[in-house]
Amino acid sequence: MIKKLLLINPVQEAKFSLATNMVIRVPPISLGYLAALTPPGWNIKITDENIEPVTFEDADLVGITAMTSNAPRAYEISYRYRQKGIKTVIGGVHASMLPDEAIRFVDSVVLGEAESIWQNLLHDFERNELKEFYRGERISLENLIRVRRDLYDSKRYKVKAAVETARGCPMDCEFCSVTTLYGRVYRHRPLKEVLDELEAVDSRNVLFMDDNILGYGEKAEQRAIQLFRGMIERGINKRWACQVGIDFVNNSEVLKCAKKAGCLAVFIGLESLNEEVLKDMHKVRNLRVGVRNYREVIKKIHEHGIGISGAFVFGNDRDEKDVFQKTTEFIMDSKIDGAQLSILTPLPGTRLYARLKEEGRLLYTNYPNDWKHYGFTQAVFKPKHMTPGELEDGVTEIYKHTTSRVTSLKRALNSILFARSIYGGVVAYAYNRGYVSFWMKNYDNIRSGFPSRSKEPYLPYAIIDGEIYKTKDLDGSENSSTPSVRI
Repeated sequence: MIKKLLLINPVQEAKFSLATNMVIRVPPISLGYLAALTPPGWNIKITDENIEPVTFEDADLVGITAMTSNAPRAYEISYRYRQKGIKTVIGGVHASMLPDEAIRFVDSVVLGEAESIWQNLLHDFERNELKEFYRGERISLENLIRVRRDLYDSKRYKVKAAVETARGCPMDCEFCSVTTLYGRVYRHRPLKEVLDELEAVDSRNVLFMDDNILGYGEKAEQRAIQLFRGMIERGINKRWACQVGIDFVNNSEVLKCAKKAGCLAVFIGLESLNEEVLKDMHKVRNLRVGVRNYREVIKKIHEHGIGISGAFVFGNDRDEKDVFQKTTEFIMDSKIDGAQLSILTPLPGTRLYARLKEEGRLLYTNYPNDWKHYGFTQAVFKPKHMTPGELEDGVTEIYKHTTSRVTSLKRALNSILFARSIYGGVVAYAYNRGYVSFWMKNYDNIRSGFPSRSKEPYLPYAIIDGEIYKTKDLDGSENSSTPSVRI
């Protein structure tokens, strides 16, 4: 008999995220991989709650992926399915960092990369032998299965195709959990397999999902050049964007080939204009280039007709109140096409989280409920040189000054001039206006008590002194608050 598998990406309670930004909304690639690995005999449906609501339809098995800020919603979805007698499995970075928390709300937890154990998990489920924990290995990316893109509602995504060429990062930034999850060694897919997939993608716009498509070192540069040349030689006519390190500009041939291959824009973590902050972050590459050379980096990328969005993080221990004005001036003076501004957020599994917890500076610790605050728009710890409210207000003011309609239009015209692309200018305008819109909505939510985006009651239980108290039944009626360690 055909069994039904539901794969769910929960709604982001923090609206400021790649998933919820309309300009760069991307299908959940991890669920596409799992769908492709599911053997015959299963009817599969992917639901991205950022696109459409979860209807709690019947299924045989429900798989959920979660980051930190949507973990509470993931647990709620699991709770409601388990009330219906349906088994649930959770994976993703949050569950991988906190498996003992996750198992309290689901039937099974997948740690790490699920591809290596997914079919074993399904086999165990069919034999009614589902284990509580499955630890995935860091797999070789050779012969990586292709994502089931046919299961996405492609009309609802601005970027319809996400492609992965590598995993892992040798850097060890204090605030990042990528190395914990994927390791400090770059694992590359064979270039032929990447090019074959790109040829098969039925979309003009592509986003490379690698944390850094360039990698690090001369061999990595040559691999990137070969990838871009392969796209040119095969006539793969795509407009694409990617994440790269600041050393993207070190090799002019990389820039030339990237542009010829269709590179529209790159996203670079500039992070801070203070080198002492970069040292604290352990942002080694940026220190090698030097903050004084940031404008030259932007200029070189523009000279090759490529747009650039820079990420900046605020709330670092060396950030004084003047950081907001200095960053505003840099954004405007440097002619950078876009800027993603976020508040430093200590995610579980990072050295930053461990340090701030040890120092007693975390403000929201009623987990898992409070994970909803960890969405990069809210101060969840005590900054050293300002109040949490001043930190949130300061970032908001940068957005207001750099992304108003008039300012965004002027910056878009600069993008057309420097990147020599009308389409690039349109994207730059939409990108900046999109980010300020989402930031302001989330800012207003914080000020109004952070109401839930989901139509369902936010969490049907509360955590009090480590015990789980049920607060609502499936139908929404009040319950008698009986404590239970395992729902």
